[in-house]
Amino acid sequence: MAILSTVECEQLRHRDDRTFLALMIAISSLTACAQTGKPHTDRELRGMGMVVDSKLAAGAHPKKGLYGMTDAGNYAFGFQMLGPTGGGISSIGGGTNMSFPRWVRVRWREGDDITLEFSHGEAIGGTVVGDYKVEVLSRIPDEVFRYANSAPGRGIRLSFRIKDDGVLLAWDVQENLPGASGFLYAMHGGDFPCETSPYQSHPNCTNGPLKEAPWYSTTWER
Repeated sequence: MAILSTVECEQLRHRDDRTFLALMIAISSLTACAQTGKPHTDRELRGMGMVVDSKLAAGAHPKKGLYGMTDAGNYAFGFQMLGPTGGGISSIGGGTNMSFPRWVRVRWREGDDITLEFSHGEAIGGTVVGDYKVEVLSRIPDEVFRYANSAPGRGIRLSFRIKDDGVLLAWDVQENLPGASGFLYAMHGGDFPCETSPYQSHPNCTNGPLKEAPWYSTTWER
């Protein structure tokens, strides 16, 4: 996998899906900020590109001052107010201060005068009513990292779904393939099943390698 520059791998703030799609097409090599397998040391953890997808779980109430912070003190996601139709997707990786998260601490608040301080990656004001530490690295199987590193244009996606009483985590490998519409996702695992896209005529995710999916097309092969 090609190595990205520090500038290409800088953290990008959350955006709506259409903006993010255009962004990822322009820098599809983001996924290449990776090592040769599952990282185990601090050195291997650094510079590993990933995509972070965050939104409310079905039926959850809106959340104020919601943010996620990694064990290395890096901002993963944040919202002044997150409602049922909101959410964000961000790309993270590269740079000396970025690393694949061992865990992400997710917090949210209630009350008045709550402000999300993006410069510090956390919220101030109100009262903390949700505070959860979500294990990440230890939960993802080695085979997911091996698959992500076995071809260019692949990267690990972390998906967080915020409940009223906790946080769900799922993961998969995002792929951008020639001739395919949008992104495809392989090696899905975690706390909730694949979420298919309403904009595609076929499923866009699978629990195993992409080529094993019954809807895989040989026209997507590089």
